[in-house]
Amino acid sequence: MKRLIFILCASFLFAEEPSRSLWDYHPLHIGGNGIYIFNAAVSPKHEGDDGRLHFNKENGYLFMLLPIDEKSYFFPRLEWNTFSMHWDKNPKFQQTRFSYIQFGLTFYTIAIEKWRWIIRFDYNLDTHHFSKPGLYGLTTGLLWGSYQIHRKWHYHVGATGYAGMEGETLYPIIGADYSPNKTWTFLAIFPINYAVQYQLNDWCKFALKGRPLRERFRTSSHEAQPRSVFNYSSMGAEFNVFMEKKGRLEAELYAGYNFGGTFYIKNQHGHNALYTTLGGAPYIGANIDYAF
Repeated sequence: MKRLIFILCASFLFAEEPSRSLWDYHPLHIGGNGIYIFNAAVSPKHEGDDGRLHFNKENGYLFMLLPIDEKSYFFPRLEWNTFSMHWDKNPKFQQTRFSYIQFGLTFYTIAIEKWRWIIRFDYNLDTHHFSKPGLYGLTTGLLWGSYQIHRKWHYHVGATGYAGMEGETLYPIIGADYSPNKTWTFLAIFPINYAVQYQLNDWCKFALKGRPLRERFRTSSHEAQPRSVFNYSSMGAEFNVFMEKKGRLEAELYAGYNFGGTFYIKNQHGHNALYTTLGGAPYIGANIDYAF
């Protein structure tokens, strides 16, 4: 997703210089990212002390660009994720560290005039429960189209959702982006991307961004409430610095404030839910991507 601008440029290069090797465009990528949210109050609107919750996540990934032609590509991806979610007064489980492998495949095309389409499927599986994919697997999908209304405007349509771990959800994708010049870009695309971007020069970009966060997972069978299903969802706003050496290296640093959200725990069958709300807290994070 973060490489789409580079890929779009590469598509024209493939068309103009078909004799060049795929490896001239550095198609193999490795990278990682991390985010840390400081302690947030649990159920801050209620009387009493329900404790604090902190959330942090790290991952590492490997993916490759596989062109079908000069306008369409596949991106197979392998990703390892680990996150810590610790609620100090959690009445249902004590486990705080969770890890999963993600297998992904993305299809990207600009073959239809004025359209850009992305189709993506991911399958997540708990690294400690490979033998129980029915209980510990989660499938997510994305269909996202962008249409050029005008040289400066695009509208966005599609859908994204998940199925697994005793639940399923489907969200529409709708929004627009506007670039009045080569320096400024404004994006409002529900529920994926909210940003105001300023291109400082050809290798550095500043942005004010919204950052939605969501994790859905299942605990082990050794907890007070075994195999609980939980869902964490929150929204933050940040100042973001993005730097790149085109085609080879990208780095992103950001810091902001998470406005809180919701957190619920259900039993292993998806019933008897315990719902809480989360207060706000600052957060920091970083991403890095290197292409071979």
